[in-house]
Amino acid sequence: MEYISIVLVIFLFVIFSTNINEIQENQKQIKSKLDRIIEHLGLPQSTGIYIDEKLKEELIELHKKNKKVRAIKKLREATGMGLKEAKEYVDSL
Repeated sequence: MEYISIVLVIFLFVIFSTNINEIQENQKQIKSKLDRIIEHLGLPQSTGIYIDEKLKEELIELHKKNKKVRAIKKLREATGMGLKEAKEYVDSL
């Protein structure tokens, strides 16, 4: 009886592990497809952070004046965004 319980637990663990791996793989595929769609449409990557129009205009002006480092710094200070994300956003302007 004890062996049956152990085998059952192992069997359930394998099933759950397999399902979790499939879900993770599906999630990666969906993210990859969405990233390609966003890139194809020429949209900036979604950061989930709201950037108001005034800040966006300031960033565009700094970008036009070749002051990308200042624009990135200003964006990071205003939003708390990471360096890579801020650089990608400023580059997309």
